[in-house]
Formats: sequence, C-alpha cells, structure tokens
Amino acid sequence: MMSPEFRQLEELCGAPLSPAWLQMQQDYPAELTQALRVDEDDEISGRVSEVELLQCPASILQINLEARSGPVFTPENKAFDWPAELLVIGESGDGDYFCIDLRDEVHGVVQFVSQTSRFEQLTDTLDEYVEMLIMAFCEDAETEDELN
Repeated sequence: MMSPEFRQLEELCGAPLSPAWLQMQQDYPAELTQALRVDEDDEISGRVSEVELLQCPASILQINLEARSGPVFTPENKAFDWPAELLVIGESGDGDYFCIDLRDEVHGVVQFVSQTSRFEQLTDTLDEYVEMLIMAFCEDAETEDELN
C-alpha cells in the first residue's frame, strides 16, 4: 500500500511514481541509513538517508513542495517553473537537487545544479546512483574500520 505522501507526490508530479524508485524505497540500502555525511566547509553532518537519497516520505514530499514553491531563476535572472515530471529524491546540501524523471524521458538520476540552473544527467540508472553514494559515503568508513 502506498503512503499518503507518495500519493500526494503522484498528484504533484502528474505521473505515477517510478516502480524502481518505489522498490528502492521499500528495500532502502541499510548502509545508507547508517552512513554519515560531513560537509567539511561548515561541519554540517547528517545521514545520507536524510540528504542525498531521502528515505522519509514526509521529507520527500516536503522537498518536492519546496522545489515547486515558486519560480526558479537562472543566473541571467530568467524564471522557469520546476518541471512537474522531475521528482526530487535528494539534495546536495548546498542547493543542488537530485531527481528522477517520472516520464522516463531521461533515464537515471538528474542533478539540478543550482549555480547554473541546469539539469545534468548524473547516472544512467537509479542503481548506479545508489552505488555511487555507497562508494562515496560507505567505503571510507569500511576502510577506517579495517585499519583500526
């Protein structure tokens, strides 16, 4: 059964949620729920499941409402509306969003780069994105454990 937040997301995006993404949410990678992220510039910490790949349905709904709360401005001060079909699944912590295209016109994960207001394909599949996060946030911790 789908959560009320996920039903709201389908309405907000005007498209059904991706079966692959729903499956990933159901079988969320355990290592990412434990993986700590640290931004060395300002010492913001948290878990990967709270930022780069959101796990909480309420947080996912909230970030999607935030992305659509008003026009997005480019560096040239041109405004555009957030594309309805792009579901935000996480963020970088410094203004970038990670998204999937619910119409599957762009495969994998797309990154909205806030500095340029451009969308760039980050990975070819959602699985590649998850693997990228595990490599970035979990392998260092495993190496440290092995050294201790």
